[in-house]
Amino acid sequence: MTVEELALGFEKLLDGKKKVTIISHFNPDGDAVGSSVGLNWFLLERGYSSCIVLPSAAPPFLDFLDPEHSIIYYTEDKKRAKDAVNGCDLIVCLDFNKPGRTEWMSDLLTSAKADKVMIDHHPNAVREGFNIVISDEDASSTCELLFRVLMAFRHTGGRASSLSIKSLSAITAGILTDTNNFNNSVTPYTFNVAAEMLKAGVDFDFLNNMLFKRFSESRMRLMGHLLKESMELDTGTEASCMVLTMEDKKNYGIQDGDSEGFVNLPLMIGNIEISAFFNETEDFIKVSLRSKGRISVNALAKAYFNGGGHERAAGGRLYIPIAQVRDYFRQSLEQFLLNNR
Repeated sequence: MTVEELALGFEKLLDGKKKVTIISHFNPDGDAVGSSVGLNWFLLERGYSSCIVLPSAAPPFLDFLDPEHSIIYYTEDKKRAKDAVNGCDLIVCLDFNKPGRTEWMSDLLTSAKADKVMIDHHPNAVREGFNIVISDEDASSTCELLFRVLMAFRHTGGRASSLSIKSLSAITAGILTDTNNFNNSVTPYTFNVAAEMLKAGVDFDFLNNMLFKRFSESRMRLMGHLLKESMELDTGTEASCMVLTMEDKKNYGIQDGDSEGFVNLPLMIGNIEISAFFNETEDFIKVSLRSKGRISVNALAKAYFNGGGHERAAGGRLYIPIAQVRDYFRQSLEQFLLNNR
């Protein structure tokens, strides 16, 4: 079935529903928050009782998308989160392809009795347990796919202006962040959506300022430190590796989200094809991988980093000492390239 046909099924499933709960993934990014807030406004403005539940807090630079602090974070209020999931008629899952991406909310999600819809752009979407799965790996972002879904609804008439500026702005924010400001994974449709947003009155200057020009001094100084002291380049594999340690975070006093986008920086170097960024946490090492396109970091993440994602943008986790990360990355990449000649 096409996206448009599935969207009509989603619209029909909404009929008669009283309470809707929107869920996105652990460590929510701009696409997760943007799609959640965008859909939430769409539903609220049409008379639904709707709320957002996220497994963990969003980065501070996205706080302008939720000025009323209405998002329920499972890590901060488990009771409200559980009540919202168990007490709704419909759950809409955004920007993740399997329940495990919600971490500690996975069991809560899978055991919930409500109807379930998934809207996502990651490969290999799990369909079991969902009434409707709307998946498009070619979409630049879940926000772009969500916009396409909403435009297919009968009562929107395919008009962006049928959505409020609040909803459209949140959706646009997700597109901007997931495409790295239209630098990654874009298609002609992505720019068609952007044009529709502009016509409808979305303030792109405001969004760019809020998303890309509002970082802390500590983030900028940390960026300089990592580029000078941590970035290692390997001409043989055409790869870059950067490591952010717990000590670095302490020294620069950074918050969660302050390292967002750092993985993209080495790709500005002409002979670098792949960039890896390793972020040490108390429980594991968060892995971010980016590629200019010749190397599938999705396949690399699946094979060596307990993760996955897209061809040019993927992630995962490691459970090894931080001191071993660089050697592990180099050896893994060399083996991967050897196996995929």
